[in-house]
Amino acid sequence: MPNWPTMPAAKVCKALFRTATLLLACLPMLGMRPAVGVILLWVLSALLHRLLVRTERPAPDVRTFLFLASPFLLMMLDLLRASDPLATWHISERSSILAIAPFVIFMLRPPVDAGLRDRAVDVYAFASLALALFANFNILAHGLSADLPFAQAYRQQFSDATGIHPPFGAYFFLLGALFMVERALRTQEQRKLRITIALLLTTAGALIASRTPLIAFAMASLLMLWSHPERKRALRLAALLIGGLVLLIALIPSARQRALEPFRTDLAIPTAGASNSVSERFVIGHCTLELLENNWLLGLGQAAVQPALDTCYEQFNDPRFLNGSYSTHCQPLHWWLSFGMLGALLFVALFFVPLRKAWGTRDARLAGFLLFVLVCCLTENVLARQWGVVLFAFFLALLSPSLFAGAGSAAERSQR
Repeated sequence: MPNWPTMPAAKVCKALFRTATLLLACLPMLGMRPAVGVILLWVLSALLHRLLVRTERPAPDVRTFLFLASPFLLMMLDLLRASDPLATWHISERSSILAIAPFVIFMLRPPVDAGLRDRAVDVYAFASLALALFANFNILAHGLSADLPFAQAYRQQFSDATGIHPPFGAYFFLLGALFMVERALRTQEQRKLRITIALLLTTAGALIASRTPLIAFAMASLLMLWSHPERKRALRLAALLIGGLVLLIALIPSARQRALEPFRTDLAIPTAGASNSVSERFVIGHCTLELLENNWLLGLGQAAVQPALDTCYEQFNDPRFLNGSYSTHCQPLHWWLSFGMLGALLFVALFFVPLRKAWGTRDARLAGFLLFVLVCCLTENVLARQWGVVLFAFFLALLSPSLFAGAGSAAERSQR
């Protein structure tokens, strides 16, 4: 049978899939609504490649797909006990990418290789930088409110300019910086440019002054440096990194104010109207743990968590907590309260299994990415918000090898 129709189809399908992948890596500048269309294009391009291109490729990795998709499958199971299945579905729909991304990569098996992974993280870093420049030029043009502290005024203006919750803006910027740090460590190609981009994105993240993403960035960077083969150089770079972050926090007013806030706050539940970003965590933690005491085994169900928290907040007579947006602010506790012990165990497994794989294969980028997101999850519901979960699921699927396979076929090894 002649193979002349195969080559054009292969080239077109491969180019379409790679283009869709790089477009999806532009997520910081896309916004959530356009991102849905790009995800659809990404899925369709992978499906077209599967249907039209008859070349050797790895077999579908069902075990890795089911493992990575298991949080969404648990959400679907939760529908069976929901008093309002439609409300539960709307919540689950935000996290459907947890199943879609591993389905594309591990079931459809499109052409993913080291070059595409490197280009995707580069494109993501440039998109994050574009968002940082857009936001800060907008803030310079409009100025900051003189009635608010610098940190609060900056975060409010950032949110107004971008429509992004400030901690997730820091999540975008510092993840881009982390990717550039890893690329600069691994290759000399465009090293100065990558270091410059990393410095600009770290500065943008420090301006937002979300404490946990900064800590996550420091920890993940140190993990990457620890895997560097030249140990003495790695130690020098680690000292330089920590010193630079400390200096950056000291020089930027918003970062300095937020860094000092925990030391200036009473470690107790605040009086009505007197809460700040630290003390409000005591209110949230009190209500979350109170609900867990009676629902630790089976959980409440996704749709019941926020109403239960809102009811608990009423006892504090503070309208700030009654706008329906004060969730658990901790992803593992959120899944525990939603799905019971199974949800908590699933959260641990979702990070531990690929992190162990990355450590065993000395994949510093994947290990650093997982540690970064894991730390961010401790103070934000990263996997319950589209800003966080789309990015996490996309890069987890794109950067991960088969988690349960052995050496794999020659075709699979060539794609790693």
